[in-house]
Amino acid sequence: MTIRAILWDLDGTLADTTALHYQAWRITMQRYGVDLPYESFIKDYGRNNAEILAEHFGVEATATIEQAANEKEATFRSLITPGALQLLPGALTWLQRFRSLGMTQVIGSSGPMANIAAVVHALGVGDFFLGLVSGVHLPKGKPEPTIFLRCAALAGAAPDECLVIEDSIHGIEAAMRAGMASVAVGRIATHPELQTLIQENPAPRCIVTPSLAGIDDPEVVLT
Repeated sequence: MTIRAILWDLDGTLADTTALHYQAWRITMQRYGVDLPYESFIKDYGRNNAEILAEHFGVEATATIEQAANEKEATFRSLITPGALQLLPGALTWLQRFRSLGMTQVIGSSGPMANIAAVVHALGVGDFFLGLVSGVHLPKGKPEPTIFLRCAALAGAAPDECLVIEDSIHGIEAAMRAGMASVAVGRIATHPELQTLIQENPAPRCIVTPSLAGIDDPEVVLT
């Protein structure tokens, strides 16, 4: 079926927010006596905060989880200073090309809406999107497909009419579970788990590229 909607992840896909997120996580977790190694942070990248924090504090620590999650995101937003974020190479070309083709574009991010709005504002790309969808209040985040199914509903498109652009293993798996084609971009391009996912889920298709700038005409990913 023809692709009608482009569903964008935000962090690591449109902008490289990794360093800011890790800094925010480390500052927050240190307040709770937890030293968060970078490897642990990367392993959980793309999941929602409640699930990550439940593994550190225990699922019964609901109040602590909510407080720590709010602190982490407030810290992250405080780090978005002028010039701190730029669009990743190729992202603007893709946004412009899809708009010229009449594609509906939606952001689906695991982060809270305040973060999504702050990053989109900092990047100056708000007018490209029909809407922004946050997965922070979903019972389960990526790799569950719920957030992308909500994005599809907002776009008025069936799952097989959507293309997801993602930079995390959890996000690509969520797209596959939703029955959506996907583009795996960035650091996961060489991730061994990605190849396993693709082999186990040959349809819908997943296109892999280290950078959006590596594909001159984004229209090729639509066919």
